[in-house]
Amino acid sequence: MMFCSLSWKRAMLSLRDAARSVLAPGSRRCAVSRLRISLFVTSSYSSEVGHLVNGAMENGMVEGIELTSGVERIPFDVSSEETARHADSVNGFFAKYPSIPCHLRTLRLYNATFTEADMHNLIGNACTQLRYRYLFQCDTGPRKSFRIDAPSSALSKLEFFSCHSKQVEIACLPKLELLISGYWSSPYLPLTLGDVPCLEEVEIFCSAESYQGPFKLSGLLCHTRINRLTLDFLGQKVWLRPEKHQLRSAFSNLSGLSLAGIFVGFGLLWIVALLEVAPALEILHIEVDDHTCRDEKQMLETFGERTNGSWEVSESATRFPLMKELLLEGFNATEEHVAFVGTIMERASSLQSVILKEQYCQKCAAMGESLTQFRYPKNEDEKVAVVNKFRNRFSSRAEIIFSDHKFSK
Repeated sequence: MMFCSLSWKRAMLSLRDAARSVLAPGSRRCAVSRLRISLFVTSSYSSEVGHLVNGAMENGMVEGIELTSGVERIPFDVSSEETARHADSVNGFFAKYPSIPCHLRTLRLYNATFTEADMHNLIGNACTQLRYRYLFQCDTGPRKSFRIDAPSSALSKLEFFSCHSKQVEIACLPKLELLISGYWSSPYLPLTLGDVPCLEEVEIFCSAESYQGPFKLSGLLCHTRINRLTLDFLGQKVWLRPEKHQLRSAFSNLSGLSLAGIFVGFGLLWIVALLEVAPALEILHIEVDDHTCRDEKQMLETFGERTNGSWEVSESATRFPLMKELLLEGFNATEEHVAFVGTIMERASSLQSVILKEQYCQKCAAMGESLTQFRYPKNEDEKVAVVNKFRNRFSSRAEIIFSDHKFSK
């Protein structure tokens, strides 16, 4: 702890000296287009840095700021008193140096608990030029809700992780283009979307624990027409409630779909149900999670049994007319994988490439072979045999490409 405290003080002293050198009156002939600052606004050094930056903003020496306050820490390893104190310090810092929030382009905050009014003020009122906001363990407190209604906001990218709120309602963010959400402590994804007309891309990832259940993706995306969607299950349960036609409207413009962290025991054919309601899909990326290096007993205690619902796959061969690329990471030459890839090949008449990628884990490699009987083809003969199997069984002109792990010498 002594070493960390000394290192932190040295870092703050260096930051202060650098700010003095760069931002002191008369030190520059041209304006700084973007100034990046990382500090703890709770520290005594932040006052001097804030004073220098605020003055530089008023004098036109700095045009935009990227501010980071705090560092990433293990979830639930920060006391409620500490998170509340950090939020108060952020509010006080912005109130004391009002030119800073007015010129913020990027704001990254870690471990802070705000009141709902303060949280809304940071997004909708104080930071009027903010384009990107990153929140890690930042919310309005456990089992509480907050609403973001900011029609004048310029925010285009929003990320929040380890949110403990009961509900986060994004009622209005008119310029939002990218939304990323990872890990939540509530039983279901605590997120709803309202007026987000510019939203193009959504990314969601979580290794859901035993008490957390599946939710309807259509309920989240019902007011959107996104272009790209990424879902990462991190090798645990599929936290989607099976549905199909309810997603047709939300998926009508979907051109890119990425499904990652799919436990190898779930298979892949259930994914076809999602593809059948995505007529504009061009790129499909799938990552299979097949690891033998994990402590399965510990995984079971923490996350519970891995589960996936029963998905409805149409008996009629629904076409994927615009699909151009299939990337399957973690491919193995099992009948299940071959059948899935073959289904895509036959239904996607415009398919140009099928990329079969090896999943390599250094820890798994150290333990020896996986329990899977058929692995990724290891030599050219095996690859030729796999290609011939596809060509003999399925009608497609798509190029089949193998992407091996590159071992360092």
